[in-house]
Amino acid sequence: MHSKEAHPVHEKDIRRLSELKKGQSGRIIVVSGGKQICNRLTDMGLTPGTKVRLNRASSTMGALEICIRSSCLAVGRGVADKILVKVEK
Repeated sequence: MHSKEAHPVHEKDIRRLSELKKGQSGRIIVVSGGKQICNRLTDMGLTPGTKVRLNRASSTMGALEICIRSSCLAVGRGVADKILVKVEK
């Protein structure tokens, strides 16, 4: 896990998970945050290298529905902001 300052957010194909558009996919490259949140995300399968797809975003403040492997999960936007993905074209 890395600190926010180490994130390559300036690269055009790197986005926060919360910035993906419906149906867009990417591979997780960084999960940031404190030990507790990082452990929780790891337990959910949200680890670097994992492919993730945004299924649905309820509103600008609501939860996101994402799919990883063969599961769909709901994550809050605050959590999704801590996950950087490399967008797949």
